[in-house]
Amino acid sequence: MVSNYIKGINAESRVVQILLDSGHEILGRRVKTKYGEIDILAFKNNTVIAIEVKQRKTLDIARECITTRQMHRISKSLQLIISQRNISLENYRIDVVLLDRIGNYEYIINAFSFETDTEF
Repeated sequence: MVSNYIKGINAESRVVQILLDSGHEILGRRVKTKYGEIDILAFKNNTVIAIEVKQRKTLDIARECITTRQMHRISKSLQLIISQRNISLENYRIDVVLLDRIGNYEYIINAFSFETDTEF
């Protein structure tokens, strides 16, 4: 039986390949800050992108698993990375990639607001 940790690593690896195939540069995986972790940190078109990956049985279930607390954690983590790396505040976003167990995915660009906890 495959552990949830390994399932998560595999899902993130699949998303990394999707990103690479579409021209993204991967800046980091499982990037840790004092606020929490960003699954994937990428760069494309002069934009830094924090990407949260959720894999569940269905895309709808994966969508429901993104909590307000996670959105806040990702936002705070990205704010810290931006401040540490002197990134222009105009060139960032937070995306979410949902995966189901049969291989379908949904890529949500700018999934939620950077400064607020608005759900997507």
